[in-house]
Amino acid sequence: MSIELYSWPRSSGTRVAWALEELGIPYKYVELDRENKEHLSPKYLAVNPHGKVPALVDGDQRFFESAAILLHLGAKYGAEKKLWPGAGGQAQADALCWTVWAMTELISYMMQYLYHGLDTPISYRPEDRSRTCAEYNRTQLERMLGALETRLSDRDHLLGAFSLADVAAASVLALGTRFGLGLERHPRAAAWCKRCTERPAFKRAR
Repeated sequence: MSIELYSWPRSSGTRVAWALEELGIPYKYVELDRENKEHLSPKYLAVNPHGKVPALVDGDQRFFESAAILLHLGAKYGAEKKLWPGAGGQAQADALCWTVWAMTELISYMMQYLYHGLDTPISYRPEDRSRTCAEYNRTQLERMLGALETRLSDRDHLLGAFSLADVAAASVLALGTRFGLGLERHPRAAAWCKRCTERPAFKRAR
């Protein structure tokens, strides 16, 4: 069976490529032509009906949403590569929870804060921003980062050793810091993000 990753540069597909590089699994990278709306073609919509990236084909299975793809890769390939806990036990529960947290809670609050609260290339125009929304999402993001800081108080990575859960969460903060999100108040999270993004697999995925 072969794996195909459908994506384009500087998208959430990068975290999936990172995971595949960490796992050392051969895969074909299919770069869609966004300008020519290749992601809206009937052929691609059969893989991802939402017309977004990423999407993954693994044998006769099709996946969309980077969180779902990471969970699939972890469950199917991760234990053998020591990048995902085996079935059962708190380690697997932690892997599931931190991965879903990164892809639902952390990224949501962070992106809304970037859109409304900072001046970045992806921020809304000043006249379209909401100060109330910016402040709410800033406080929620601080809460998220505080929880991450606590988690990392006695370990180098979310599960102790590096795992695909780190790929999920570090890929979010790597995006945020690239657009000016400061982590000065959270030194352990900042050091952890730096450790993760200095890995050769991350650099290959980019």
